[in-house]
Amino acid sequence: MRNLGPRLRALRTEKNLTLPQLAEMAQVSKGLVSKLENDEESNPSIDTLFKIAEALDATLADLLETEQAQIKRVIPEKKPEWLDGLVRFLKSVGKEPDPAILDAMYVLRNRKAKVHRDLEHWKFVYQSIENSFRA
Repeated sequence: MRNLGPRLRALRTEKNLTLPQLAEMAQVSKGLVSKLENDEESNPSIDTLFKIAEALDATLADLLETEQAQIKRVIPEKKPEWLDGLVRFLKSVGKEPDPAILDAMYVLRNRKAKVHRDLEHWKFVYQSIENSFRA
């Protein structure tokens, strides 16, 4: 995440926020925001990035995007069965799946021990993430 620092600082200053204000809004430490802006912390958690993006009223793509490079999708071309089922369900109820949420879910699913969850679990997770971004 080479360009996270400058992008984070630019978004924060666009919103006329001080570093302490952003830290408070995102419920993270001032030190962490400072480290991220100065590229001293190169591996923030997805949870931290979500909190900061939400505090900036931005998406993860907004936070991570640079002019030189596009965001690389996390999910492989051939979706895992659990994710494919979720996408089919969302489309069946008239929702267009949000790629950023799907990426986050894929990362969460593959980050911990291999615990198999059913479609109902993933519907709940998707809806919870989606609702957390609504103001």
